[in-house]
Amino acid sequence: MVNGAGGRPGSGTTGVDRSPFPEGGLRHDALFYADDRDYRAAVEEFVEAGRAAGEPVLVAVPTDRLRLVRPLLDPLDGVELADMAVIGRNPATIVATLRRLVHRFPGRRVRVVGESLWPGRRPAAYRHCVEHEAIINLGLADQPLTARCLFDRSRLPAGTVGDVALTHPWLVSGGVARPSVDYRPPMAVLRRLARPLPPPPRGALTEPVRPEGLAALRAAVAAVAETAGLAAERVDDLRIAVTELASNALSHGTGPAVARCWVAAGELVCEVSGPGELADPLAGRIPPPVGSVRGRGLLLVHRLCDLVDVHVAAGVTTVRLCLELPAARVPAPRSAADAAQGGFVRPAPL
Repeated sequence: MVNGAGGRPGSGTTGVDRSPFPEGGLRHDALFYADDRDYRAAVEEFVEAGRAAGEPVLVAVPTDRLRLVRPLLDPLDGVELADMAVIGRNPATIVATLRRLVHRFPGRRVRVVGESLWPGRRPAAYRHCVEHEAIINLGLADQPLTARCLFDRSRLPAGTVGDVALTHPWLVSGGVARPSVDYRPPMAVLRRLARPLPPPPRGALTEPVRPEGLAALRAAVAAVAETAGLAAERVDDLRIAVTELASNALSHGTGPAVARCWVAAGELVCEVSGPGELADPLAGRIPPPVGSVRGRGLLLVHRLCDLVDVHVAAGVTTVRLCLELPAARVPAPRSAADAAQGGFVRPAPL
């Protein structure tokens, strides 16, 4: 057990929670670790502080890190383990998972230590992870949740530090959490990330979205996916997701919508675009109230797909979904609940 006073000087570990956090609501901080020893110590101390306070704890880290910390945590009561490569395959689904966790323990503060961005994630996921970290501050602000996010100091490019500082109100170093001077409100970060989507390629399947044409649309995108080699179970996921997007466009759009589908860079890509503005950044990320008949379509799309982009410009909303093709997957998912770890290389600065 590492000393609870905070570990080695200058290390990222922290044990006793000496942070000047507010009493209620979300506590969201980031910790940079240097190596495996640092990682284990950071997780172990965060978990022990939670157990000492009688707080349920979730440790959600990618597959290889799960193997690293499981021997430390498996025997402990009140501690759950999850593979972030599964529950966070699409980063947009993580906030809903955390809300469900908090609601399982009414009247209690819950702790989560996780790693949503790790060496090995594929390049396309980077911006989505930054969005997720910003949206935590928006979608979970009133929740009794302590969330500590881990980042690899030695293998993630130096530019990542700036994005982490923008999206985390607190940064942990040497056993102490200090306010991030570069932190920005979530909506400011989301506006900074809102870039135009690359245009569909010439030759992309293009179909009008009409109530009487949904069956034909499903068949058309399924044919593109099957020709590209998408597994049968994932083709079913695609059919459902495209149906949800088309139905949303018909129900909420203000004019004719169009669906497109193509294959690019090891992915099956589909989008539905039409007039109307989806203004709520939490749409599809937070489950609707119990009994609500609306608000579940985009939530389902996020769960079924590997990545989802929502872009609004000039009164037009485009929702673009991506499913990795089997040759690009490590490992290939069997269904919507499964995940791929992918590969991470930082793109151009945000």
